[in-house]
Amino acid sequence: MQVNKLIVNCFKFVAFVYSTSLSCYAQSLDQSKKIIQHLCSPELHGRGYVAQGVNDAATFLESEFRRLKLKKFGDSYSQTYSFPVNTVPGNVLCKVDEATKRVGYDFLVNADCGSIEGLFKLLHFNMNDSSDKLLLGLKIKKGFEPNEALVLHHYSSRDKTIIDSCKAIDHVPSLLITTEDKKLTHTISRTVSDVASLTFLDTVIANKEQLLISVKNEFIPAYSCKNLAGFIKGKKSDSLMVYSAHYDHLGMLGTDAMFPGASDNASGVSMVLYLAEYFSKHKPPCNMAFILFSGEEAGLMGSEYFTKHPMFDLKKIKFLTNIDIMGNAEKGIVVVNGEVFKKQFDLLTSINDQRKLLPEVRIRGKAKNSDHYYFSEMGIPSIFIYSNGGLGFYHDVFDVANSISLTNYEEVAKLLIEFAGKL
Repeated sequence: MQVNKLIVNCFKFVAFVYSTSLSCYAQSLDQSKKIIQHLCSPELHGRGYVAQGVNDAATFLESEFRRLKLKKFGDSYSQTYSFPVNTVPGNVLCKVDEATKRVGYDFLVNADCGSIEGLFKLLHFNMNDSSDKLLLGLKIKKGFEPNEALVLHHYSSRDKTIIDSCKAIDHVPSLLITTEDKKLTHTISRTVSDVASLTFLDTVIANKEQLLISVKNEFIPAYSCKNLAGFIKGKKSDSLMVYSAHYDHLGMLGTDAMFPGASDNASGVSMVLYLAEYFSKHKPPCNMAFILFSGEEAGLMGSEYFTKHPMFDLKKIKFLTNIDIMGNAEKGIVVVNGEVFKKQFDLLTSINDQRKLLPEVRIRGKAKNSDHYYFSEMGIPSIFIYSNGGLGFYHDVFDVANSISLTNYEEVAKLLIEFAGKL
């Protein structure tokens, strides 16, 4: 009887521990979802550079640092810096052959676009057609009327070759329009181009005759925003493990188009806070620092500033893991700089192989594509991880909180936690 009673009590204890762990799991995931929902809410205006969205997000995230009782480096969680940025804060009016088109959905005002207003005749050239290319060359030589808009189909807005050709002979159109076949991908610019430009979905503007457009930009020479950092004391205080993510996004384009940035990068921010919450309850092997950058979408401005004006001694960093795009890891994760720091990458993959947490941990080489970059350039061991999976919404108006599933989110967290303990 005593043995049976002991066995029953053991089963009860195991059941209690299991149910408690499930409860913690649910609470942690629920908290992450709440954070993502708030970061993507209209209240924060897409965490961009219109209506102080990025700075309102910083205020919220500082309150999360206080909730988690993170310690400060010095007197504050934040450091302030500035950089130039071009914005379009006011209403954008667009009609194509009298039909109203929606910014963010049918077309984009390109990030470096200046103010433009008027009724334009559309001059179409298909850049996949050799005859159209020849005709375009002749038109450039002849020049453009003030009310003519040059429309280049199947031509990237990032390619400046044709505009450079126009500038070389001082025959620059008042308005340049390029097209995309599948999706519109927005960005941030720190400069204003001397040629106004728009990007349309090709099906929206193909074969159309005229465009009515009204755009007013606002260039801000020194937009002030913040980086945030806090830490948790570990068992050893001579080194630091760092988790980082950027919290800014593209914000507003006009008054109607908001880019919420759920996967990029509210999800990464929520993961950093998830890890901070875990290590606040489980004393880590060494000091753990948590950094949230602004300015990433404007060209890694926040992390570049931080490495030049650090809030703590960067030589103490044992390893930095930057987390950007963690919305759906159904196919696993990709590790940028894995080829550079192969020893650490191999440890990460060996843990995953043993624990069978993720379908794949894929390796990539060096890339200047997120906030790990400037740390790595200083010789600090740094990787950037992003999730592999999901619907593919990126830098568009469809990257909303409800579009990400957080598949394998907890598994990524478990992998990073175990990695920290074995590194």
